[in-house]
Amino acid sequence: MKHLFRRHIVLVLVILGSISTNLSAHEIYFCNEAIPTSRDFVANRLMNVIKNQIPTVTLATLRFKARIYFPYISAWLKYYNIPDDFKYIPIIECGFRNVSSGVGARGFWQLMPDVAKGLGLVVGPSVDERDDPGKATVAACKLIRQHYGIIKGNLHISSWILTAACYNFGPGNVLKTVSRQGTDYFNMKLNAETAEYVYRLIAVKELFEHPELYMNGFGANIFSKGNEDKNAASADVNNLEKGAATSEGLDEDFAAIDVKATKEGEKVVPKKTKSFLVTAKIVSDGKPFRDGQIITIELVNDLHLSDAFRKSGTKIKGQGWLIDDRVYIDLGYGHDVEVLDKMMNKGLSEEDAASDDEYIVLKTQIDADD
Repeated sequence: MKHLFRRHIVLVLVILGSISTNLSAHEIYFCNEAIPTSRDFVANRLMNVIKNQIPTVTLATLRFKARIYFPYISAWLKYYNIPDDFKYIPIIECGFRNVSSGVGARGFWQLMPDVAKGLGLVVGPSVDERDDPGKATVAACKLIRQHYGIIKGNLHISSWILTAACYNFGPGNVLKTVSRQGTDYFNMKLNAETAEYVYRLIAVKELFEHPELYMNGFGANIFSKGNEDKNAASADVNNLEKGAATSEGLDEDFAAIDVKATKEGEKVVPKKTKSFLVTAKIVSDGKPFRDGQIITIELVNDLHLSDAFRKSGTKIKGQGWLIDDRVYIDLGYGHDVEVLDKMMNKGLSEEDAASDDEYIVLKTQIDADD
């Protein structure tokens, strides 16, 4: 028994070391602000938070709801000129559930009663518009813009990371902390919940946008556990949307919005990178795709990266993982290379991943100064 226990501890250490190395090897961004994963403390903490968020992010119901709600939330964030990464707040707040907290916060965005009223929502015993995802999303966007303005107006800096911290801790508390400890969130000594809040947002973003990068350390597909039946996930969302005519469901505006304009305010400054599209093709023996298998890709064009170069004709290999019915491939370049299909969607169908001479696209990012 002791021998088995020691083997288990060694395996865990190998897994954590693998993920931690992955974090520190490639830059991670939140709202186009670089996360200082070169600091061991930050990399290790983020790695642990990612590990702790896996049981939530792999839930089929949650991922199904995300596909339903993300497009609408993203449209309102764009309208208010807020980075798209804020769409992950409803996941870490309540997992897209209309629930009430012990202190009175409620709805997808966990708005407090007085705050919600100040943002124009009706909050009462018979009608509580915090339960309306559409109206609550608009109110949350207004609140985030207010917090951003407070940070910029008082500190004379543009920081979406501190703005995110404000959503949990309040702008007054954040400003007091900054006056004593400086503006670097990752160096601040905060209460446990606020100290982990931005890390949780980053962790959920990573697991939604780059899940293939976190598989090798676990040696298995963490998204294929069959956590919940898809029919149950569909029924859950259908039940939620049946309340569309009430304060508990979607309102018509929320379901139909197609927002293309941006609100007044500062533009989100992108990180200084250049993106390139490289044509490649799948080299396969034609056998059906197997989850976790090694996939060979032959470059049709040269592949340029900040720290690597591969000539056309070179064959590179990566591990493929089936996530939400798409095969995501980790080529070992971290966030610097993503595999897209011919329609420019991330990942491949199982058929494409197993086809020989199937043309694909590699989306690369390199430093703008290179």
